[in-house]
Amino acid sequence: MENNKNKCWAACFGDCEGELTAEHLISKSLFPDGIVFVEGFDWCKNLKKVGINSLTRKILCKKHNNDFSVLDSEAKYAINCFGKGKTERPINGILFERWLLKTAINLSIDCEFHIGMGFSDSVKGYPSPYAVALTLGKEPFAHKMGMYFLVNKESIPNDAAEQLIMPMTMNDEIGLFLFGLRGANILLSLVPSNEVPRLSDIGLYESLPVHSKDEKPIYRPKSFTNMNIESGLINSVEFSYSYLYFPCKFIPFF
Repeated sequence: MENNKNKCWAACFGDCEGELTAEHLISKSLFPDGIVFVEGFDWCKNLKKVGINSLTRKILCKKHNNDFSVLDSEAKYAINCFGKGKTERPINGILFERWLLKTAINLSIDCEFHIGMGFSDSVKGYPSPYAVALTLGKEPFAHKMGMYFLVNKESIPNDAAEQLIMPMTMNDEIGLFLFGLRGANILLSLVPSNEVPRLSDIGLYESLPVHSKDEKPIYRPKSFTNMNIESGLINSVEFSYSYLYFPCKFIPFF
């Protein structure tokens, strides 16, 4: 088996440039309070409050770190919109979706699970070529993979300091990641061709609020209502999903 340690996790296409850089596993600029809650990864099995500055590893080359900056910028805009409860322009859902996957991969490197379900050439604790292609925007997410929103029916006020990230494992694979971002509960599905059911139907995360577990997740919504943490009003957050990608061949890189 190929040794993936001390290598950029996006190296499978052979286009790395520069040395490995110290990558914040969770984009630092997105969380001004510097705190995030993480649970379910190998290094934090139970819910843990983590300072952003402590979450850095050399897992991406300089080129790929820079390539992903457009994802960080869109995610920062999206999360600010969640906090305000409104958008000045639609959030680019494709870029935001790719940021969710980049963050999920960063946190899952060297774990004991496959990242995604049924991905070809997958090894535990490392993204497959397909997962890398998705993150780089070289391939589109397969049917029904990607971003789902959990409805906040009870209009629970958002807390600007609350950020939560956790994987949902099935056997030896991570099929779903749950993100709680300024009151917006989002699922990233890495299960090809299967729509995400109600979480209560599959017995995942009893700690979630009842309204989140029992509501059917909404796939790639064009808009959703969100509580404005600044004024207490419910407004609309809008998304667009225009797909531009470049087909590519998977070239082994050693």
